[in-house]
Amino acid sequence: MSMTITVLTVRQFLRSRSIFVVLGISLLAAILAGIVQAVPDENSIRDLRSIFSGLYLNLFSGTLLPLATLVLATAALGDEIEDRTLQYLTLKPVSRLQIVFEKLLAVVAVLIPLTWFGIVVTWAITAFGNVDELRDLLWPALASSLVAIIGFGSLFMLLSLFVQRALLIGVFYVFVWESTLSQFLPGIRAISIRHYTQSLFTRLLDDPRISVDGPSGESTVVITIIALLVICTALATWRLQRMSLE
Repeated sequence: MSMTITVLTVRQFLRSRSIFVVLGISLLAAILAGIVQAVPDENSIRDLRSIFSGLYLNLFSGTLLPLATLVLATAALGDEIEDRTLQYLTLKPVSRLQIVFEKLLAVVAVLIPLTWFGIVVTWAITAFGNVDELRDLLWPALASSLVAIIGFGSLFMLLSLFVQRALLIGVFYVFVWESTLSQFLPGIRAISIRHYTQSLFTRLLDDPRISVDGPSGESTVVITIIALLVICTALATWRLQRMSLE
């Protein structure tokens, strides 16, 4: 597999303004961490751990990560449809499955360094002067963010193939379903990507003082996200095969 579509899509992202939007979203938590650190009151190690975990669990995983993913995932195929260039892409000797897979791979490849940069900067600001005591918070945040990137990326790319205003609907989904309803309704929490992202973070961290309601096990998180990836990829391939691209 030459990965030509992935390479071209990554270049397309890097030349667009979307990359700066995603970077700005990823750094919002770091700005808040900086404001907290600028307050003259001295925070204890426990306070600093709570600040970072709170920013990650309540802001980054449920709002910033899905919004950043939404921007690129809906553009990967959505821009091709809007510009009427998707029909030329489908004329190439590649399967619809390969097109979907390579587009999603491009989204993931661009999002990982940008979102990880935001997480690392947020952690570095929070842990300034207390690196050793907060070192164990970084890896769980980085690892669990992959759940959000893959899950939301698959879902939003699929959405862009079914509706024209995928970005608007995606914003509504993030703020209503993931950021609001999933926090208060246990039934919805079980089908919330945010829930699985937070669950993996708390499981990997293994700190009894930092937890979420009813966290899923690590194996459950992995199986669920893989299942979501497969289902969304299959549906996106099916949709792409039946779309009128004239």
